[in-house]
Amino acid sequence: MRVFLRCEEDREELFRDILEPDFRVEILHDSEYSEPSAGDTVLMDCARQGADWQDQLASLRRALEERVRLVAVLRFEQMRLLDRRVPIDDFLSEGTAGEEMRARLRLREEEKSATAADAGGLEIDEDRYEVRVAGKPVELTYKEFELLRFLSSRPGKVFTREMLLEQVWGYDYFGGSRTVDVHIRRIRSKTEHEGQTYIHTVRGVGYIFEHHHPD
Repeated sequence: MRVFLRCEEDREELFRDILEPDFRVEILHDSEYSEPSAGDTVLMDCARQGADWQDQLASLRRALEERVRLVAVLRFEQMRLLDRRVPIDDFLSEGTAGEEMRARLRLREEEKSATAADAGGLEIDEDRYEVRVAGKPVELTYKEFELLRFLSSRPGKVFTREMLLEQVWGYDYFGGSRTVDVHIRRIRSKTEHEGQTYIHTVRGVGYIFEHHHPD
């Protein structure tokens, strides 16, 4: 697993000492946002950032490929401001012990790898853009696949329609949020099997990916 560091130069050696040799560590420069690819992690050190640290995270998230995980190192007062509008996959507190930092990064990677295999017969092959339910292939459109993949990679987390539009359709999409409902209905009709459901509605909020066994 590759970890790209986004930090001040005098902190690079600190993070390298913590993360190597467990991970392949590279520095992420301004002109290289296209370098990280699916499965990579970008570790952004926000502990020394000013009041615009959230805007910097949002800007970085937009520049990165969607399937790149973004993890932030935060001060305590920054953690108190975290909410769903901060576009990160995980965070670490400044001063986190090296072993804990490595373990957290390993755990997140293992959780991501296990998602498809543990989803009650739902298999998502990101490399082939294929979906199977109970071993049988399911035909999804590109956006249906991206929406299912996005939700399944973050099980247990609720997303509003607006958040899904931003993450799956992009910030420049001008269509209405109801397009999310249409795609969710299509995904459900194609993937639900013998009472097993995967995407659930959280009334008044949005959608969540959870595998529910039939009663």
